[in-house]
Amino acid sequence: MPAPEAINRLRRRSAQFADQLAALLRRRIKGGNLTVEWNGKPRFALLCVNFHTTHYLKLMLHSLTQQENLSLLDRVVIVDNASRDGGLPFMRTLAGHSDKIQLIENQRWTNHARGMRLAMAALDQDDAVRPDSECANVLLFCDPDVLFLRPDTLRSLASVFQDSQVSHAGELRTHLRPLPEAQASFLAVRRDWAARRDISPWVNHGSPAWWMQRDLIRSGGKAAHFPSNQQGHILHRGRSAVAATRTFDPTHPYATARRRDAHYMGRPDGAATWAAIEESLADWLEQSREKELVGYLAERLS
Repeated sequence: MPAPEAINRLRRRSAQFADQLAALLRRRIKGGNLTVEWNGKPRFALLCVNFHTTHYLKLMLHSLTQQENLSLLDRVVIVDNASRDGGLPFMRTLAGHSDKIQLIENQRWTNHARGMRLAMAALDQDDAVRPDSECANVLLFCDPDVLFLRPDTLRSLASVFQDSQVSHAGELRTHLRPLPEAQASFLAVRRDWAARRDISPWVNHGSPAWWMQRDLIRSGGKAAHFPSNQQGHILHRGRSAVAATRTFDPTHPYATARRRDAHYMGRPDGAATWAAIEESLADWLEQSREKELVGYLAERLS
């Protein structure tokens, strides 16, 4: 018999509180992340957390390879949160074949925010021995159930950072909180801003990047509106990890969330657009073609 909603809510909030406390204490004690000097020329590191969503991750990566300006992409860091959907061999093989793709396998505290913090830490560790001019200076936080629709998305997003006052960019909402908040599913943050000790890290929360964005604005940063879904740059399916967790890890706190249906960011054509693209790429997702898919992605993302 399923647990009462009150118990499920307590489980979720307890997990959130523990993560928030640990993340904030670590930031206050150990300081921020690696600082990469801003030179006015955006270069992206795409950070992604996979949680039983390898099917969508494959679609996202394939759509990413269609970008016109892949030279803007320095690195892809994937954190896998102990997925049970059988996708780990694919991710391991892909990371082994592409020097731009890094895989981190996380087995504990498998929440989305901690995954993003691990992705940032892994990127920092690798870039600590590289000149700033070779490192990504913008962090692009991207969910696995995102499709890149327009081939100029990276270039358009990079142009937003020509304004030196911009600390972060995304599809801003102004009606939920006192300060503007961008959707965490597709959020770009300048790395020198994200590295500061006084900027909160991602935390386990209904809006995991909200505390970071709040601190960026309060510290003088500028939030730029990049209408990623509204103007068809991307399409975010939404809640895919929550739904997948109910299948692959039903005891996880995520599995108790009531909202688990895809929302497509409220776009009326979202479901149809997603279905059409997924159908067009169905052959690539066949298990028999996985080796071919790895080869294609590794070639494009190298």
